Amino acid sequence: MNGLLRGIAIVGLSCAALTTTIVPGQAQTPEISDCAAKAIASDDAVAQINALGRARNLARQAAEAANGGLGVYRTDASMHGRISDAPCVDNGNGTWTFTIKGGAPGFTTPTQETVVTVDGNAWTVKVDSNQAIRP
Repeated sequence: MNGLLRGIAIVGLSCAALTTTIVPGQAQTPEISDCAAKAIASDDAVAQINALGRARNLARQAAEAANGGLGVYRTDASMHGRISDAPCVDNGNGTWTFTIKGGAPGFTTPTQETVVTVDGNAWTVKVDSNQAIRP
């Protein structure tokens, strides 16, 4: 598949993931992260969505490493599913900051919060904070 068709397919899949069911009499909007909204609205949506996906993967891997690896720590589902679910903020300077919750494998209530900033220009990753979630 050539690059343009592949890009159209990716945008189509990304947009399809953002659809929501409308219930009569009830206004609903799809819940998407700030990062995903800006990527979708950008002039080069395909490239931005791909970059955001790469940034999310790097952030997830950094959180896993900072918390002892996959044998003792897992991130919550938002870091694995739709890119629009990733808990991140577009900082407007080519960086994204992800606030990642996680815990021991099989957790139901997260116990750890890790904040990671990914620079999409240099593809560097910085763990800004890593701490237990306070009740």
